[in-house]
Amino acid sequence: MSLADQLKLEDHINGFELKITSMTSSGEGIQVNATGTVERYGKVWLTYNFKNNPAQETTGSFTGFGWGITEAGVRNQGERRGVFVSDGLTGTVYSLDDVTDGNPNFCIERWDLTKETISMQFSRIQA
Repeated sequence: MSLADQLKLEDHINGFELKITSMTSSGEGIQVNATGTVERYGKVWLTYNFKNNPAQETTGSFTGFGWGITEAGVRNQGERRGVFVSDGLTGTVYSLDDVTDGNPNFCIERWDLTKETISMQFSRIQA
């Protein structure tokens, strides 16, 4: 069985755009904060902690945290882990998210640092 056959996602794909609100560099890496609104989780705030791969200047990993609250007051949060591939001021982030609603998500994000935006698509992983 191929790896693609083993990763089963729901048919419903959520898509939304985040606005990067801050970026902070340190000797340990880069922290990025972003916010946006998504159908399933309402208003969301995400924090990323990026580390470059010491052997490859265009790839690396990240850990992060996010939380959201719907207009009805339902609150969820999630821990995020993944990898990134960059190409100058653009890049792609792949993430697996452990969310408190009990539904792990797989996310693909397209980053545009010139526009300070993140276009995200995600779907729940089926057990």
